[in-house]
Amino acid sequence: MNCRTDWVPRVGCVVLAMVFAIGCETGLGTSAGQGGAGAAALTNVISADRVYVGDQIRIVFDAPSPLPATETTVPESGTVTTLMGEKIKVAGKKTDEIAQEIMTLYTVTKQVYQPGRFTATVQVFGRSVSVGGEVRNTGNYAFEGGMTVLKAINRAGGFTEWADKGGVQVTRLNGQQISMDCKAALKKPQLDIPLFPGDRITVLRKIL
Repeated sequence: MNCRTDWVPRVGCVVLAMVFAIGCETGLGTSAGQGGAGAAALTNVISADRVYVGDQIRIVFDAPSPLPATETTVPESGTVTTLMGEKIKVAGKKTDEIAQEIMTLYTVTKQVYQPGRFTATVQVFGRSVSVGGEVRNTGNYAFEGGMTVLKAINRAGGFTEWADKGGVQVTRLNGQQISMDCKAALKKPQLDIPLFPGDRITVLRKIL
């Protein structure tokens, strides 16, 4: 393939203007009452090299005419769209898979870079979950693969003596709310709900 150079300024301007828009992605959440094998399966899905809704990602380009890194927070849709109209689903995919899709887009589909002369790297940063209410140390905590409600509460110093352990609330980024009985989960770990980046845990106060 012949590689022209007169398109570089135009392509550079377009790619520099990459913006991310909300698309449509489902399947990363869970519902109240889900436990056992379902909860365990979700826990196995979460890993450090996959991208999830709520993640902050950085796309770094390395090309003959280097492009600046692009940063964004993955929206609830899990899909990002470039200004040229290409949609790239990122939620649930590994970072190297996303990078390969970007490289294929600009070398094979658009033919604006020679194969092997253009690379992209996807980095994940800023992952966290928040824990509030009746815990000893409220705040945001770094998200880790395999994180669950009980693990996050332990990171927050555990329950206070006024905590209602039977009605802990988990709020997803899309607004979905899940009620979890932590007393039951302490006895049966399979009932512990896996978390995703951006989840918010609220431990309510017991009604006296």
